Amino acid sequence: MPAPKSPKGFANGLAARLKPVVFACLIMFTAPLFKISAVQAETAFPQLQLLTEEWEPYHFVEDGVVKGQTVDLLVSILQKVGSSQGREDIVFLPWARAYRQAQLEPNTVLFSTSRTPEREKLFKWAGPILKFDSYFIGKKERNYKIQKSEDLHQYKVGVVIDSASAIFAKRHGIPEANTTFNSQGILNIKMLAASRIDFIPIQWANFERLATQAGIDPSEFEPVFLADTVRLNFAFSLKTPDLVVERFQIAFREIREQQAREDSSDKSANEVN
Repeated sequence: MPAPKSPKGFANGLAARLKPVVFACLIMFTAPLFKISAVQAETAFPQLQLLTEEWEPYHFVEDGVVKGQTVDLLVSILQKVGSSQGREDIVFLPWARAYRQAQLEPNTVLFSTSRTPEREKLFKWAGPILKFDSYFIGKKERNYKIQKSEDLHQYKVGVVIDSASAIFAKRHGIPEANTTFNSQGILNIKMLAASRIDFIPIQWANFERLATQAGIDPSEFEPVFLADTVRLNFAFSLKTPDLVVERFQIAFREIREQQAREDSSDKSANEVN
């Protein structure tokens, strides 16, 4: 007949038998926590380089604060995707520098960027933000009669380096010898006013803003010939992961849909009143 076990021996034996069970329970209950942490790490929205230029009313600095219609939209998108970034992270650069940087560096977005066939494969796109027409603008007193692109070839055209205006000039067949490249649109405005060039391909509202800024009366000029219909977008570098661009686009679309519902609701309320 075996000797009875002491209480201490019985407790040690029970603990030994239960140890694998406890360990298994710990794994079962803590594994989901590790999985959630891993998923969160994988889906965390990365820090982006947010590049733009001064362009009222879309993105500009006033009294040290970054403002503008597109800036407000961007901030809303960043909040929706769970990013900690905001308007204070936006970097303003000359367009040509920002344009080249956005093609070279990962997780970089450039706005507002005209989406054209010539640029289609240079970036990944989200948007569109808005659409407008761009025209070849010249002096009223010249009384231009432009019926087709070929009619422009004899004239001098001013464009901004690496901008949509440069694309439009080339697309309409303006000879390179008749094309003047500047780093800023306002320089083209001044050259146009001084009759050093004949046309600028540009949005009329932007032309008015720059002309006024340069102290030039925009009423002395007019849109002469359609350059193109412009669609502004957020342009991401090709080194930005597809998932990042897709999440950005989904957030953009949801915000636009919410804005449309609110506009529809306001319109209905006004009709009732």
